[in-house]
Amino acid sequence: MNVAEKLAREIMRVTELRCQYEEVGRMPNVIVQPAMMLMDAALEQACKASGVDDALIQMAALQDLERFEK
Repeated sequence: MNVAEKLAREIMRVTELRCQYEEVGRMPNVIVQPAMMLMDAALEQACKASGVDDALIQMAALQDLERFEK
């Protein structure tokens, strides 16, 4: 699997994870907004990187997304 394919999979994974955070954030006394803001920024960069034919930029975006865990 090449970097572009890995990046696409990570974009989908983090997008799904963000939706889960949003659900949890509806519970009282649960603060997820800072994490969601970081995810939004990383997803935005990853989407931009996926449109560029530069493996280094794509790798950097991929690494940013990989740091988000459940």
